[in-house]
Amino acid sequence: MQVLGISGSPVKNSNTDRLVKTVLEATGLDHEFIKLSEYDIHPCRACLGCAKDNTCKQQDDWHIIENKIKECAALVIGGYPTYGTLDSRTKMLTERMYSMHHQKMLNKDKIGAAVAVGVGRGIPSVDNVADQIASFMEMEGFSVIGKISGTGNVSCLSCGYGGTCKISAVPLLFGKGAVPSRDKYMAIEDQNYVIEKANEMGHKIRDMLVNIS
Repeated sequence: MQVLGISGSPVKNSNTDRLVKTVLEATGLDHEFIKLSEYDIHPCRACLGCAKDNTCKQQDDWHIIENKIKECAALVIGGYPTYGTLDSRTKMLTERMYSMHHQKMLNKDKIGAAVAVGVGRGIPSVDNVADQIASFMEMEGFSVIGKISGTGNVSCLSCGYGGTCKISAVPLLFGKGAVPSRDKYMAIEDQNYVIEKANEMGHKIRDMLVNIS
């Protein structure tokens, strides 16, 4: 497996998932996709048990993901904004990857790419998340080749109360009196510019890895 894609979105087959997969598939290389919500992963305990051998000592599913990250040559991380910052699962991923940092910087010079999907329409949080992922990767020694931000869907469209709730984000995003409807959903595949950028990112990863080999 040359390229690993990781999504922090817990939503089944989410826009974040599909955007990460678009990048992976565009590489044309051996790749794998991981959805963090399918694994039992705990927060970092800051115990420093990993300092000696770069291996986390917690007994959870992290070792599965940890080994895949260590094996890959390129990593694509996809997250989404919650209250303007990185979602908890993707944040937990970044914290647990600190076990690879000590002494050896195990991810140094690997290729990295940041993907974020969130509510757009002038709200800057989705770009902030892409920046956070990219900054983390740079601190871990990755060669970050780019960032992509796509537009997702506010949960008020699918919670069942978006048309009656007094604090629903639907009128805020779509205008006074707006109610949830299918035409308001944003599919990542319909965002041509975003898909074009994802394909370009995948091609760049491929070209870089082919040149390295």
